[in-house]
Amino acid sequence: MNAKEITRYLFLVGQELEAANVQEPIELLLIGGGYMLTQIRGSRKATGDVDAVWVQEVYSDSDIYWNLQEAILAVANTERLDLRWMNMDGSGFVHQAGPLPKMKLWKQFGPMFIYLPPKDFILAHKLVAGRKKDRADIEFLCAQLRINTRKKAQKVLDKYIGRYYQDTGHAAETLDAIFGQ
Repeated sequence: MNAKEITRYLFLVGQELEAANVQEPIELLLIGGGYMLTQIRGSRKATGDVDAVWVQEVYSDSDIYWNLQEAILAVANTERLDLRWMNMDGSGFVHQAGPLPKMKLWKQFGPMFIYLPPKDFILAHKLVAGRKKDRADIEFLCAQLRINTRKKAQKVLDKYIGRYYQDTGHAAETLDAIFGQ
């Protein structure tokens, strides 16, 4: 998916929610590749899925959860997308790892509100994820944020990610790989 497709698919989810007469606001924080594509020009060409986090914790037995899941599946079926094109699996981790950042509203699609975190929040979570596929995003974000030392990167991690989650997420190894020991 590219940035235009992401925006279109989110718009379609909003339409599905409106068609289902969903009134309760659905608030999501855009993260991951979807954030990189829609917010940071030139960072990458595509992503396999759109990662989002519930702004308020939502449980899988709630109506709001199922309303959104049904809308996402309807768009997947109509647009012939992978059923997991929109992924909120990271919500629990993001809420447990540390404080949510100050957010700004990006777009509203029907009753769905999509918020954006600051770039350093995205960097912190990519550092703690430590996946090889995040390396290019990490390097791009570090360049944009002028983070050129391990100490500066550690400060960003400490701002958003608790020490326990840094340790279990192997953030030190990711920092070693990028900045050296």
